[in-house]
Amino acid sequence: MRAFGRLREERLRLRPEFPVKMDGMWAIFAQRPVARAVAIFAALNLLTVLLFTLLVPGRSQLKPDSIPLQNPQEVLWRVSLALLTYLVILWALRPGRRSWWETALLAAFGAGVVGWLTNYYMPFLALGIVPVVARYFLPLPWVLSLVIALAGLSGWWSVRQPLQLTLEVKLTQIPTRSESISARPVPTNPTAQTSFWVFITVLYAGYSLFALELLVREAKARQALELAQRELEEASRQAGMLAERQRLAREIHDTLAQNFASVVVHLEAAEGALGSPNAVSHISQARSTAREGLSEARRLVWALRPELLEGVPLPEALQQLLRRWQSASSQEARFTLAGEPRPLHPEIELSLLRITQEALNNVRKHAQANLVNVTLSYLEGLVMLDIQDDGVGIDPRATNSGGFGLRSIRERVEALGGEFTVESEPGRGTILAVSLPEFPAPKPKVGGPR
Repeated sequence: MRAFGRLREERLRLRPEFPVKMDGMWAIFAQRPVARAVAIFAALNLLTVLLFTLLVPGRSQLKPDSIPLQNPQEVLWRVSLALLTYLVILWALRPGRRSWWETALLAAFGAGVVGWLTNYYMPFLALGIVPVVARYFLPLPWVLSLVIALAGLSGWWSVRQPLQLTLEVKLTQIPTRSESISARPVPTNPTAQTSFWVFITVLYAGYSLFALELLVREAKARQALELAQRELEEASRQAGMLAERQRLAREIHDTLAQNFASVVVHLEAAEGALGSPNAVSHISQARSTAREGLSEARRLVWALRPELLEGVPLPEALQQLLRRWQSASSQEARFTLAGEPRPLHPEIELSLLRITQEALNNVRKHAQANLVNVTLSYLEGLVMLDIQDDGVGIDPRATNSGGFGLRSIRERVEALGGEFTVESEPGRGTILAVSLPEFPAPKPKVGGPR
């Protein structure tokens, strides 16, 4: 087994999987990595805010012997509000452009979240939600301005309306009473409290933006990688089409054009020799050459039939090709599949089909074989094609001279970053062995760097 280099293995590892088509809100997570990062990070911060609001009473709801977590109605209210907020976030992250009224509605909802947290708790809690979602729509400088504004609001609000609260856990040994948690306001030092809340605000804002920016950058890098892979695939496909056109141009020039030129020469000679015995000979040779040209034209048209790979896996396409070739040549052909079949790059599949066609044409024209074995093997990061016949064999020196169509096969394989070998002895048949990666090698760039 022949292995390819580490760089090619890395490219194969990074090759994007076939995308799964998903509709609705699931598309946010499955196909849009930036939106997925924002949604996940906003959910984590929203969960933090929910826990804070369940454990700390609001300013107007402060009761001596209870916290919101002990009140089912308060729990239901806060959980419902958190779910509503997250649904609005998902709605904001959906694909497509936003109208002006949708943008205004989102801005008003964000301001409402900030106002509610400011009135009941502290504005710094909004730093984990509002700037995170805004980063999806706004550039980083605008989001930093929003963070600075919220941080300033938190610092000013901590002085104007300090949340002076401690939690006490009272454990009692009285059998008739259970454990209780009480919250009560206690006097604090305003200067120390202001410094504490400002520090918490700056730390929380910095952590939120730093973590989100890492997620966004990673998501955008993955998007750029996937886009580069798609562009590389398209460039490889275009290069493969160009190479195929050049190969067909050479074949047409070497076969049809030469045959037609010969027909014209013989017909002109027959025209000049009318009334002499040589005229019949020239006409006979022209007829024979025209038949050869017609046969070559049919072979080219047969090789270009596009339906072989249309909606059909490569192994099945090869079997169809062998059945057609067997019925046309009256020679036996067998197909063997090794490994687990899987979709390959379109250019790789097309090249394997074209190589098989060229090899079968060589067998028909030169090998004088009774049996042809075609083996397709799927290995890890690699696909191999072996074509073996029991014909007369060829001189190994012919593999490098370009005879029997082997040059076009070698050029095609090497252009894709694969390997091609020929094993043959006169009178003992021939084996063509092709190894190709799952993903074609990048084409060399023309010109210097830009």
